[in-house]
Amino acid sequence: MPGEAAAIAAVATLLTKVFGFVVDPTGLAAMKREHELEVIHAAYKIALDRGDTDAVDALLARLRELSAKTGP
Repeated sequence: MPGEAAAIAAVATLLTKVFGFVVDPTGLAAMKREHELEVIHAAYKIALDRGDTDAVDALLARLRELSAKTGP
């Protein structure tokens, strides 16, 4: 998504200016993706424990979206 890439680059530039160290936009995007995967995993376990099939389906759909964007 072009807008998302521009936003990530802007955040990386801001962090570089504010904190004085170089932040690679690709690395920042990977950190964001890893954090989202951690959140989805935790939510998935809770949904399974509660037997919430709608939530499980929604979380799996989001994982499929992420996989399509980033590859296997």
